[in-house]
Parts: sequence; structure tokens; C-alpha cells
Amino acid sequence: MRQLIAFCEGPTEQEFCARVLQPHLFPAGDGIIQPLPIGAKGPRHVFGLGRRSYGSMRRFIMDTIKHRDRREVTFTTLLDVYALPGDFPGKAALPRRRSGTKPDVRALETAFGGDVAHPRFVPNLMLHEFETLLFADPRAFSVAFPDCEAAIGQLEAIAASFPNVEHIDDGPSTAPSKRIIALLPRYEGRKASAGPAIAERIGLRTIRAKCPHFDAWLTRLETLLGTGSAR
Repeated sequence: MRQLIAFCEGPTEQEFCARVLQPHLFPAGDGIIQPLPIGAKGPRHVFGLGRRSYGSMRRFIMDTIKHRDRREVTFTTLLDVYALPGDFPGKAALPRRRSGTKPDVRALETAFGGDVAHPRFVPNLMLHEFETLLFADPRAFSVAFPDCEAAIGQLEAIAASFPNVEHIDDGPSTAPSKRIIALLPRYEGRKASAGPAIAERIGLRTIRAKCPHFDAWLTRLETLLGTGSAR
């Protein structure tokens, strides 16, 4: 059976893998995604990305690949560009500015892939974090927060103010998740359940249309795995 091991930022991305990506990539049930919290020492132990070095992240990835390296296994990541460790491959070479750009992220992914150096490792950094995907259609927030019409209108206005939702910046108070929490404080305590539920309601078709960097990554996975349901 084919397997995709996804090194995830945390429980929100893990649930997104199980709830949204699994049925898309393996619609016939002939494969499985195993999401792993990055740097985990156990199923409940997750380190925040900004609170550790790249070295610990790399050790976890390399150890996992070493013990699970089989032809039917592919490896990828769902990690945020926001608050990457300072020693992340290629980061020191980037121009000093607050918000990452698509070329910046591609350069980081290339350096990351070169450092891991495994033919079935697909590096993926999310611009700028998981919550970016939710701006693809803020109306879907009603699935988790049925009384949030005013907040939905404001989220729609934020999305419309950028040429692309993946351009929403990564400032400490203006990153996608921070903008959502400012308008919907309840989201902060419900990220791991509400985020994936909202993404599921939006649907991958819309997310891919609004998030081209995410779409390029998913397209690459579909090609490598030889799978994926219709868009």
C-alpha cells in the first residue's frame, strides 16, 4: 500500500491531512497519509516551530526517513513559513524583509530539499501558515461559527485587499491566524477542529484556485503518487 508521511506543523495540519487530503489523494482507499507532528517524541508532544532549531527538526525527519524508506513511501511537509527557525536552510541568504514572497519560499523549499536530499521527499512551506487556506472562502467559517456574519464580512474584505490570499503577510499581529483570532477569538481554542472543518467546507477545488503555491505542491504529490481524485 502506498503511504505518504507528512511532517506537520501541529494538530491542525494533522487533522487537515486526515480529513481533507486523505480522501483526495487516495479516493480508492489504496493508500494512507500518516501525519507526524514535527519533532515529536510521542503522540502528544509537539514543539512550536519558532521555539526550536532546524537541527532538531532535521534529525526527526532524517530518522523517520531512515526507518521507513521503502519504494511505496513518499515524504512531505506541511510547515509554516511564518516563524521558521533562523537556521533553516537558505533563510540567512534571503533579503531582510518581514513578508516572504513566492520566490523566497521556492528558494527555501529548494534549500530544504537539497539538505534532506532524498528522491521521494517533497518539501512544502505554506504561505504563510495553514490559516491562509481559510481565506479562500471566508463564508465557510459558518460551518464552525454559525453566528459570525459580521466577522465573515471582515474576513472577506481582508481577502479582497490582497492580489492573492497567499500574499497575506506574516507580521506578529497580521499573519492569517492572527487576523482570524482578532475577529473570531473562539477560533484560537478550536484551531485543530475548526480549521480543518472550514477547509473541508471550502473544498480543495476552491483552495487550489485561490492558493497557487499550495496547488503546485498538491499537483506534484498527485504526480508522484499517481493518484488524486478529480479537482
